[in-house]
Amino acid sequence: MTSSYGKSARMAVLAILAVLGLQIFTLHAANAQQTPPVEPPEDVKDEDCAKIPGGNAPINILARLKGGMAVENLEYTYFRKKLHEFTQSDFDYLKKLIPYCGDQKVEQTEYILDRLSVMVLEAQQTRQKSIDWIKATVEVLEKLPATKVSIEEVHNIEIELKNRLLEMTRADGKYLAMKLNETRDRLYRDAAVVPTGKEPHDPAIEVSPFLPEIPTDERKPDPG
Repeated sequence: MTSSYGKSARMAVLAILAVLGLQIFTLHAANAQQTPPVEPPEDVKDEDCAKIPGGNAPINILARLKGGMAVENLEYTYFRKKLHEFTQSDFDYLKKLIPYCGDQKVEQTEYILDRLSVMVLEAQQTRQKSIDWIKATVEVLEKLPATKVSIEEVHNIEIELKNRLLEMTRADGKYLAMKLNETRDRLYRDAAVVPTGKEPHDPAIEVSPFLPEIPTDERKPDPG
């Protein structure tokens, strides 16, 4: 009797397990059918995954910076673009792309890119003010006549440029420095030519405006 009861119990357990196994298999099959294939989010391109590791911008380090980001950092490259070329749409796109490519979690990605976008866009605004100043300054330089006052103006702009270097990229500063050198050369060159116009050039331009005025009768040749 005990043996018959044991057999019956074992058969009942096996039957229950078989039913449970069938149910689990059925649920798994149903879930597999309901789960869509892994596809990129809207407007995301698979080939862009290869661009994520590229560039020399330390994205994670920049995102942890406190306060603002130095404008010169806009020369760093990320996603095959200079940071000064980034727009908000680029950061929004990366929020979808990076998790899809499997590099890191969505929450982590959003935090880094939100923080980075604030600093990059603020640095871009600061740089834009410098660009506007550089453009206006170049227009002034191109119109300067060959006079001593013009040479002094070039000198004053050079000083202002040094004070503004942290508000622009190195390339911006080099560009204006080149324009200043070209203007100075032009002013001295024009002053050495016999004027043909109605307004004669200022002969005092041949004297360095950065030296104190010395009476002509006391002026001596520069040493060496």
